[in-house]
Amino acid sequence: MIKAVLIYGSTTGNTESLSEEVAKGLRKGGMEVTVMDVANADINKLADFDLIVLGCSTWGDGELQDDFIDFYDVMTKESFEGKKTAVFGPGDSDMYPDYFCEAVIILETKLKECGAKVLVESLKVDGDVEPALADAESWGLSITKTF
Repeated sequence: MIKAVLIYGSTTGNTESLSEEVAKGLRKGGMEVTVMDVANADINKLADFDLIVLGCSTWGDGELQDDFIDFYDVMTKESFEGKKTAVFGPGDSDMYPDYFCEAVIILETKLKECGAKVLVESLKVDGDVEPALADAESWGLSITKTF
C-alpha cells in the first residue's frame, strides 16, 4: 500500500479542514494516510512515506503560515530528493491579489529545488473554504491516479 503523509499548518482552522478532505480523497484512492500538524512534523521521518502532501495558508505579504517557517527552513535534498509531492492552501484574492496563495508557490518552488517531483497542479482555494471541501477531496483522489 502506498503510504502518504499530509502535513498542514493552520492558524484559523481553514487549512486543517481542507487537510481532512484531501486525506479522504487519498484514502478513497487506496492510500494509507498520516495527517499531522506541521508543528509536530519530524522532517527526518519523511523517508517512511511514498507521497508528501503539504498544506499551508498564506499570510501577510505572501508569507508562510507561522508554524511552517521552521519546517521550511530545514527542508533539504536529503529529505525530498526523488519524493512525490503535492501542495495546497487557502488564500484570499480579494484582500491580497498580489499574494494570492503565495505560500503554495513558495513550497512548490522549495520542493523542486530539493529534488522532489510535484505530481499535480496545486490546489488553491480562494476565500471561504467551506464551498471547496468537495473539491479538496476530489483533488486528493486525483493525486492517487498519478501512481
